[in-house]
Amino acid sequence: MLFLGALALAWVAGPAAALKAVDKAPSTTPFTLYDPGQNGLVDYTKYGRFYGIGTAQYQYVMSDRAGLARAVGEGIFPNTSAEQDPAFLRMRAGLDFHSATWGLWLGNLWDPQKQFFQWVCGKVDDATKTMDAARIFMQCQMWIPALKAFDAVLIQFPTASRANSKDPWTWYACYGSVARNSILYILRQHPELGLELKDCVVDVANPGKDNQKVNKVNPGYFVRAQPTPPVRLESVIKELPNADAKVRLVQYQNHHWMMWVDGQPYFIRGLCYGVTKIGQSPDLQNMVSLYDVPDLHGVFDSWVDKNHNDHRDADEPVVGDQVLLKQMGCNTIRCYYGEDVKTTANMERFWKDDGIRFAIGTGFGAYGMDSGGGWDKGTDYTDPAQQDAILDALKKTVLRFKDKPYTLCYILGNENNYGVKNNSNTYPAVYCNLIERACLMVHKLDPNHPVGPCIGEGYADQVIRYAPDVDFIGINSYRGATGFGDLWETLRAQTDKPVIITEFGAPAYYNGVGEDGLVQADYLKGNWEDMRYNRGGGPGYGNALGGFVFEWQDEWWKAENGKPPNVHDTSKGQGDAPFADGAGHEEWYGITGQGDGYDSPAMRHLRDSYFVLKSLWTKEEQGTR
Repeated sequence: MLFLGALALAWVAGPAAALKAVDKAPSTTPFTLYDPGQNGLVDYTKYGRFYGIGTAQYQYVMSDRAGLARAVGEGIFPNTSAEQDPAFLRMRAGLDFHSATWGLWLGNLWDPQKQFFQWVCGKVDDATKTMDAARIFMQCQMWIPALKAFDAVLIQFPTASRANSKDPWTWYACYGSVARNSILYILRQHPELGLELKDCVVDVANPGKDNQKVNKVNPGYFVRAQPTPPVRLESVIKELPNADAKVRLVQYQNHHWMMWVDGQPYFIRGLCYGVTKIGQSPDLQNMVSLYDVPDLHGVFDSWVDKNHNDHRDADEPVVGDQVLLKQMGCNTIRCYYGEDVKTTANMERFWKDDGIRFAIGTGFGAYGMDSGGGWDKGTDYTDPAQQDAILDALKKTVLRFKDKPYTLCYILGNENNYGVKNNSNTYPAVYCNLIERACLMVHKLDPNHPVGPCIGEGYADQVIRYAPDVDFIGINSYRGATGFGDLWETLRAQTDKPVIITEFGAPAYYNGVGEDGLVQADYLKGNWEDMRYNRGGGPGYGNALGGFVFEWQDEWWKAENGKPPNVHDTSKGQGDAPFADGAGHEEWYGITGQGDGYDSPAMRHLRDSYFVLKSLWTKEEQGTR
């Protein structure tokens, strides 16, 4: 499937009627352009001049507007011929023209031509019109028009964003960065195009934030792609945490990284795994997890509702999640808070039955955990007593898990830099110095397993500056269906350490439609393929060690919006994010659903994403990918 592409990056909005429920995938059928422009990509030097290439003062100045309009074609700035398209004239009366650049995306994935006209003939700015034309072309697999449109954004509107929106949920997407990443994704997915984008740079400080700043722009240029020789991993130059470790992160002369476990290469095919019974909530203090009681209901006695009738039929026996995970090729579970593990019995059974390993986490002060600060006050990282409490909790965790056969690595915290109940952003040097102390302590207590922090986007430079002894950088990243953009490139420039995507995922819900597993599956597929492209020995930057899908099962408590935790939230979303409808529906991230809640948490509605990941992961496990 490739129906989504840049749609998940399309953070678009405007007044639009809610969609009716559908029972098919979004359309990928190309539509005919009345004015397609020239056949092939456009040489912009024929129609204007470039100034300040590679600087913050970059700009392109047109000298032949009419000629450029004829070359780029319909829907791409400065062409306005869509308003003369016979197809537009036929459907004009029924179009709901977009007039805002933000809000929630309620576009029509199932009628992309209609959506195309609503954007390019609407009242939004020229940058947004061209951006949305590009992502619609991409959805419809119109690759050359898509490349032309994204290239137009790169050249004419690289610093544009939706920062002028009055919507408080605005995701400040830099159009130039989105366009660059989308072009690279298309060219990677479609080598038959025979093209390569050279020297393109869009350097953005504080990406996605209201204070983002584009430091420099070079739109680059297209050339014919040349065959590239296979990457050879030779001459080991570094091994972390040490050369004799059971789990080693090995760096080669070309600066690519690979994880080795018991002498075998290991790429993390991971899940953020858990089962939550409907009605349970942290606010009610009635949560029971995999790490609280052995043989937790809904784990080893789960069953698959094959026909989604919310009833257990005679041909739907107990299977158990250990079997479902093994069948899909999962090899690692992320355990968020190891210091709170009351029983390891379930972990041991996953290891025995499935060979599942665990990435052992600690709160490291997140939400006031293990620091003594508590939920109300949170963690003060400048307090020596709270620092000691955090390190003491970590020490107990390491001593408990260092000799377990299923231990893969240690992960410190969970995107603590987002400042949830802590002051890590106010005192980054203090916080990252604590990470450094923690890593040195873990290396001494357990020389067999690597350790690194889990951060949110935009903090790796601080970690590397003040905590040089981390073994890896863990990042929770949600950038869209085409993958992680320039994350690998940026981290390669900032640090010579490998990267684990500690969370990636997308909701299986679409505003106005309802549950939509196909859109979620496409997002996860694009993310996984991007990780694989950037693995050690791959054609990318070689610093990806794999990642963890967020998450296994829907959690109904996550975004109550005034509703109790036994109601599955279907509101417009809990905040803007680069998903198909622009909204982060936090109660719908599971690759398995709970249906109407019958026999929660044991009933499994396996979504399309489960089967897509199964196809990708089992091929890799068998050495065919």
